[in-house]
Amino acid sequence: MHPILLTIFGFPIHSYGVMLAVSFIVGIWLAIARAKKAGLKSEIISDVSFWVIISSLVGARLYYVILKFGEFKGHLLNIVNPFQEGALGIGGLVMYGGFIGAILAGFVFFRLKKLPFLPYADAFAPSIGIGIFFTRIGCFLNGCCFGAPSDICSVSFPVDSPAGVYQEAMHASGLLPSQLFESAGGLVIAAVLLIIGRKKTFPGFQFYLMGLFYAILRFAIDLTRFYPPNERIGFFSHNQVLCIVFFGIFLALLISGYQRRVRQRGSSVIQNGKMEA
Repeated sequence: MHPILLTIFGFPIHSYGVMLAVSFIVGIWLAIARAKKAGLKSEIISDVSFWVIISSLVGARLYYVILKFGEFKGHLLNIVNPFQEGALGIGGLVMYGGFIGAILAGFVFFRLKKLPFLPYADAFAPSIGIGIFFTRIGCFLNGCCFGAPSDICSVSFPVDSPAGVYQEAMHASGLLPSQLFESAGGLVIAAVLLIIGRKKTFPGFQFYLMGLFYAILRFAIDLTRFYPPNERIGFFSHNQVLCIVFFGIFLALLISGYQRRVRQRGSSVIQNGKMEA
């Protein structure tokens, strides 16, 4: 575990921040390459990426602040202050908040530009998996987003990390590396979408599948993760509740897109039949 990658002018650069930056760089590069291959304008990807990055960070931070608002009572400036405790960066982000923020920013951008949203969303879809892959490695290096105590397939964290503090309090021999489980899942999602992307489907197909896959992955991962009681809604974590909601939304969109494609094919057959007659 290496939470501090290096120090510049006395400020530590965190591994999580570096991995987050890498996820954006690689994800945007991949989306641009896929857009070019699909005959889309690659410069549009570059333009929307700026707003997606900003909105995903704001969404991830906002979600964290809502969950942990008690931490900021009397110190509201810390919500946006990047210089805290001698470190550079804002600690405390929730990935699902970033996911929601990114989608909203992209949708608004394309509506304002009067461009089709779904073809570009398809180009971005595997990049979400890439983002999960890199950022969860950052979580592992940072020692956050850790799993429950376990003697099987577990990792022992240093006592000066959030995971190590919990591990010591529980007198556990190790914790499940939920971060690495999700990281591997993100890579699988990206690979599956890249393979599916070779086939001709309807606009939005890859984007909808990405939403379904991520909901399933996150729901499963949260079965292994530690959450305090105030971050649970009954048996489920707050993220699992969102997973259920998003699974239903993306499944409905996928079915609707498929039905629309069937109707369009049927109309084409009828029109061709009339022309031949």
